[in-house]
Amino acid sequence: MEAQNVEVAALVKKIADLHADITKLPSLSPSPDVNALFTSLVMACVPPSTVDVTKLSPDSQRMREELIRLCSDAEGHLEAHYADMLAAFDNPLDHLGRFPYFSNYINLSKLEYDLLVRYIPGLAPSRVAFVGSGPLPFSSLVLAARHLPNTTFDNYDRCAAANDRARKLVRADKDLNARMSFHTVDVANLTDDLGKYDVVFLAALVGMAAEDKAKVVAHLGRHMADGAALVVRSAHGARGFLYPIVDPEDIRRGGFDVLTVYHPDDEVINSVIIARKIDAHTNTEVSALVQKITGLHAAINKLPSLSPSPDVDALFTELVMACVPPSPVDVTKLGTDAQRMREELIRLCCDAEGHLEAHYADMLAAFDNPLDHLGRFPYFNNYVNLSKLEYDLLVRYVTGIAPSRIAFVGSDPLPFSSLVLASRHLPNVMFDNYDRCAAANDRARKLVRADEGLRKQMFFHTADVANLTDELRKYDVVFLAALVGMAAEDKAKVVAHLGRHMVDGAALVVRSAHGARGFLYPIVDPEDIRRGGFDVLAVYHPDDEVINSVIVARKINAHVKGLQDGHAHARGAVPIVSPPCKCCKMVANTLHQKREEMATA
Repeated sequence: MEAQNVEVAALVKKIADLHADITKLPSLSPSPDVNALFTSLVMACVPPSTVDVTKLSPDSQRMREELIRLCSDAEGHLEAHYADMLAAFDNPLDHLGRFPYFSNYINLSKLEYDLLVRYIPGLAPSRVAFVGSGPLPFSSLVLAARHLPNTTFDNYDRCAAANDRARKLVRADKDLNARMSFHTVDVANLTDDLGKYDVVFLAALVGMAAEDKAKVVAHLGRHMADGAALVVRSAHGARGFLYPIVDPEDIRRGGFDVLTVYHPDDEVINSVIIARKIDAHTNTEVSALVQKITGLHAAINKLPSLSPSPDVDALFTELVMACVPPSPVDVTKLGTDAQRMREELIRLCCDAEGHLEAHYADMLAAFDNPLDHLGRFPYFNNYVNLSKLEYDLLVRYVTGIAPSRIAFVGSDPLPFSSLVLASRHLPNVMFDNYDRCAAANDRARKLVRADEGLRKQMFFHTADVANLTDELRKYDVVFLAALVGMAAEDKAKVVAHLGRHMVDGAALVVRSAHGARGFLYPIVDPEDIRRGGFDVLAVYHPDDEVINSVIVARKINAHVKGLQDGHAHARGAVPIVSPPCKCCKMVANTLHQKREEMATA
């Protein structure tokens, strides 16, 4: 992975050199020299990069902070220049395309709108605020003209001259002139006004330092209406040299539920965070859900056995149906009693899953070729979709990956993930499956006995991952099953062990959970993965029938640690990402049908 180290070092040096050249400019107003340097800077920062700017050395951090301020100043000069140019036309709105980055604003605004309506179903805002609108309020203009034609927009900027320029842009358009207002005020001085907005957009450069951004978000949280949406622009990867990176935890601490974080990998530079002000209805919804799951936990606890049966089937089906839909619950913040209930429920789910897999493994083993009958397992399609999701995330975020050997830790008696990956996505890769249970491995071997190709490709080892050391160095990718290390501290120990023994640059795929799905599986904190010696590349939370979240990480090597000057454990924004594909949907009646087959099999 030396190439990766060289890439990071070269990028930081290139940007430091550009920063030095920019600081020597006599002015940041548009000119050939200014344009050339900032174009070079953007071109250097936009491509995908392994750099985590939150972990750079103090000198590089200071350079980055100053560079963001310079970018802000240059952007202000550029927008003022084009605002004055556009104002000279009879209808400035007919000429917005003259601005060199106008198409980026079109794409960014569409992205924000699409994320809003996806994560806040039924959203129909009557009034929107845009904080930090500037002299060219492109985002408000695009949203108002293309996506929210019946919405009123209040644009806030501290600069009176910026607002004067912005007003001139809409003067010739009767509709937009009526729906767009511009106010010269600092958001910190807005209180009751904020309560009238259904959505508030926060521009990337409002609050450039992390603590300033957190203060702005906390102020919004105190004064926005319950249930109102907040859209925050951030940055990721090398784009963090251009714009501030926002930590979703700061948004949560401000009184919001973070619904999604999206990091573009195209010409749209800003990341987008969608959040919602927590309200009384949410608390009621969460309380009702916790009460329902507590009742199911009590009923499951009374079962004489967790082996497949009509009673077991009915209760676990009801539990899954309660936990899979999107929910505002954050299970990590529940009370002590609810936490204990959740931990015990996960153990019960683990035991029931073990019984279910053993039952079907024995059934499948009775066939001449068990692999021809995998679809008899009620959740096989979920494994197909989950494995495809993991593969797609791997190839998207671990550039150029071409593994020759993979380890799957916690493979169980039905190693569906390895089977699907080996047969559909990685046909030339060797798979070593590890499980502590010898009986599980015996059952798994029987599944591949009739397939010569997979029999030579799949190996099963009875071992605890904690006892693996040098063996781990031979793997390009390690998959960690959701139920390996059920308690948070146990999972963290497993990850730290992998971090000590995996080869530098190898990929780690960890299954986690999100929302109410955290009642079914453990939730993995990406910070524990970072502390284990990995760079977290992506976190994906499905919103369909694929239950597990997926975290993709990469082992940090010594050279990168040196570049980051001992800041490997510094906190960074969690790179929650959009789906690389849309997994196939399973309809509810199919789920019930399959579960009924399980109970009678």
